[in-house]
Amino acid sequence: MTLQPLFNIPKGSILHLDGRALLVTVREESGYAVECQESGECFTLSLERVEAAIRARDCEVIQPKDAEKRKALLDYTGGFECMEQLSEETQRIIRARLALVLAMDELRAEGVKLTQRNMSNCGAQRRALLVRADEIAPGHNFLRTRRGGKLAVGFTVPQGRTLARYHETYHRFEQNAVVLADRDHLKGRREPRLLPWQKRFIDYVLNTWMDKRKPSLAPLVNMAIGVFDRTPTEKAQGVGFPSITTIRAYAKAISGVTVALGRNGRRHTTNTKGAGSTDVRALRFGEKFEWDQVYLSIFTDGGGVMRARAIDPETASEELEDNEVRRCWMHAILDVATREVLGWVISETADADHSLALLRMATRDKTKEKVRYDCKHEPPPPIRLGLSLADNGTATRNGRVYAAQLGMDMTVMTGRAYHATDKPHVERLFGTMQGQVLNFLPGYTGSFPGELPGYDPKPSAELSHDALYGMISRYFIDEYPFQEHLGTGMFGATPRQKREEAIRRYGPIEAPSLRERFLALGAKVQASTTSEGVKAYNIPFSSPALQRFAGGKSKRVNVHLDPDDLRTVLITAEGHDEVIEAELRMTVFKDQTLQEAIEIMERATKDNPTLRELHRAHLEEARARRARESGFFKDSRDPSNYETLAQLQRRAEKLLQVETRPASYTGATVAPGSIMSRGVPVESAPVTPPEIDGSLGTQSSNSTVPPNRSHQAVETTTSPRRRPQKPTDDAVDIKSMKFPPITDSKL
Repeated sequence: MTLQPLFNIPKGSILHLDGRALLVTVREESGYAVECQESGECFTLSLERVEAAIRARDCEVIQPKDAEKRKALLDYTGGFECMEQLSEETQRIIRARLALVLAMDELRAEGVKLTQRNMSNCGAQRRALLVRADEIAPGHNFLRTRRGGKLAVGFTVPQGRTLARYHETYHRFEQNAVVLADRDHLKGRREPRLLPWQKRFIDYVLNTWMDKRKPSLAPLVNMAIGVFDRTPTEKAQGVGFPSITTIRAYAKAISGVTVALGRNGRRHTTNTKGAGSTDVRALRFGEKFEWDQVYLSIFTDGGGVMRARAIDPETASEELEDNEVRRCWMHAILDVATREVLGWVISETADADHSLALLRMATRDKTKEKVRYDCKHEPPPPIRLGLSLADNGTATRNGRVYAAQLGMDMTVMTGRAYHATDKPHVERLFGTMQGQVLNFLPGYTGSFPGELPGYDPKPSAELSHDALYGMISRYFIDEYPFQEHLGTGMFGATPRQKREEAIRRYGPIEAPSLRERFLALGAKVQASTTSEGVKAYNIPFSSPALQRFAGGKSKRVNVHLDPDDLRTVLITAEGHDEVIEAELRMTVFKDQTLQEAIEIMERATKDNPTLRELHRAHLEEARARRARESGFFKDSRDPSNYETLAQLQRRAEKLLQVETRPASYTGATVAPGSIMSRGVPVESAPVTPPEIDGSLGTQSSNSTVPPNRSHQAVETTTSPRRRPQKPTDDAVDIKSMKFPPITDSKL
């Protein structure tokens, strides 16, 4: 069954559907064959698709006759379609002429004969026309009445021929009043005045002018004349190059977006010339938040005194020192639904540590900042964060921050770098704060380089870093939440009013998880258990559960602590499936943050170095006196107190000596077979007495003893290098001794 179309869409109609202009080429059984006027693509649209789009007001149908009428109107007016496109003066003239045309229609409807002649003279018909036109539009004063002897300013009514032309033109274009405007802008020379090669030269110059280095147009034109090629025919025409004024006129006619893209680049043009966004991106408090970092346009001074000194970048401390002038980074996190600032941190660098501190501040109570900086109103409450939106900056795009956000059960969304429309709300916050706070403070640098040529911000820096943070804190707590906000979806409500409305409409906010803060956003250190518990950053923590886990032994554990609250820590250990909770055992740090606790401990060692040197001298003197009185230490001036060590050294050297076998000795020989004969005298070499080591009573390694003389007795003494004594009378002469013959073999 063939479907009958509900709407009359003849061939040649134009359908504005899905942002495209589609020309209907033929009516088919299944629908309409259309052709895209931009891309030339041809396809078929079903009847149901077209009729559903028309019902939903997503499709506009322009029939051929309407298109022809519109084309004729634009040709007649030079591109204007309605009165609002013209200036206020032109609109006033059109309204006056329209009043005359309407007066002519009313008089002719009443039977009054109006011709070009009787509308030109001062007869009754012209008078009646002016009276009726003045009744329709009295503000134009068609009758030009005198006031105070002077002619009042009014509209000058033309003659009858012109009035008749107004009437005919108005009704020919279906009573569109824009045709009553003057067409002076269509006068003049219509054909181009420049030759083709001159237009080509202008295009060549402007294409070269579209460069990121932003060259000046005048020197560019002078240099382009020398390198532009012309044919002999073009040179023979005798026409010079276009003037710089003509080229400037063509340059001004180029779209500002095109010029920005060519000379500033796509990234900069996207932020300055790109279309904005007006969608409502969040409704519930804490549902979505944006966070970013900005380099504050102000110099701060640690002590308020300007001083300069040379520093070594290799040894310079990263911490802000007293009297050091420096610009700071500010990290801010903003709730999208209510535009309320959830956290703000000032730092000397933009890194992951301060990003985690910003997330911790958004999920904790900020009463401490309120009390410290004397704020009058309540700060934003702690909240469980939902969808996170940040750019590709190094402070937010890193593993630590991503892991922390996922550990806090957040949804991470990464925006594009240098695209302000991805996170417009927090970007707008920085500009508002700079204009309302920083612009009035000493040391302000301006929004861009060179904005303040007559003001030097460095010598003018007076605020300390803490004073600047206090001003920003008071602004975000006492001022910004109570200002009328005209952003998308706010409709003039204040951020505090919007938060109350969001809680009333969508329910209470979600409370943050303390356990997730410890494990995901907290600081993690490794330590070993002791009998007193465990120490993290030299701060003791302990609990019965930790003592049972340690069992009196030293075990390696991981301590997870919240830098904003030191009362409790969580402890994990490898191979132990339970997360142990421990409490602070040094109550002096109970209401301190980790930074404040470390500052207290550092101050105890840094304060008054002169007094500390005096105490060290007292300590050294008392220790020396106690050592002398104990009698344990001998007098260092007596040489005999050093002999014990020398004697032990000599004894140690002798223990290291190794005993060696003496070398073989060859003495006198006898005839074969007579070695056992005792009657034959044996000549022997004189025996050399061996050197004796008196200290140990052993033979020296360089002494020699003949093997056949080993039975001779050798006298040993305890004195080293002692000469052998002469034999006494009682000494036995070994050579004169007689032995009986051997009859039994010992073998």
